[in-house]
Amino acid sequence: MKNEAEIREQISIIQQELKKKPKSANLIHDLGVGHYLLGEFSESVKYLQKAVDLAPNNVAFLFNLGNAFNENDQHDFAIDTYLRALDQNPNHIPSLNNLADCYEAVGQSDKAHELFHYLTRINGEDALSHFNLGNFFLRQNQHIEAAKCYEEAIKRDETFTDAYHNIAWILHQAKANAEALEYIQKGLNTDPGHEEMLELKKKISGFLD
Repeated sequence: MKNEAEIREQISIIQQELKKKPKSANLIHDLGVGHYLLGEFSESVKYLQKAVDLAPNNVAFLFNLGNAFNENDQHDFAIDTYLRALDQNPNHIPSLNNLADCYEAVGQSDKAHELFHYLTRINGEDALSHFNLGNFFLRQNQHIEAAKCYEEAIKRDETFTDAYHNIAWILHQAKANAEALEYIQKGLNTDPGHEEMLELKKKISGFLD
């Protein structure tokens, strides 16, 4: 990933190019992405909105504008923008996923659940879709449903360390610490340096000593 100096240098280059092509939607979009990467979300929104105005049917532009709105805590604008992206491509996975996140952020949990579940149907072989649904259930304190989703994620990707971690955490909450350690060990077999897993292992080992 580029560091701040590299991103600012790239922004400067884009700004010079824009002097020659002031109506280039691609250059304006890239400028917005640059500001997004710097965490300058208001600036990012400004440029990405200009890019979308020039190319209103570009799914990638709409998706990135939605992300900028979301990071700028303008969730309602983000929702509208993701929906516009989905008008162009109804099965655009990133827009569906981030739209679900936004619905949850504004308290529309039913819509969020519906979308997270829908993603496991249309993108069922992707472990991340099941993991994200599991995280939704976990945030709703539905631990059994969450664990089932994490198991589905592991079936599709045996190296999905975060799924092992979350199952172990759920088991620890249920005081099933021996079983939790089994999942921790499986997770550490795939990523020996996983900090959260190591921290949980240390905590659980203290209970078992």
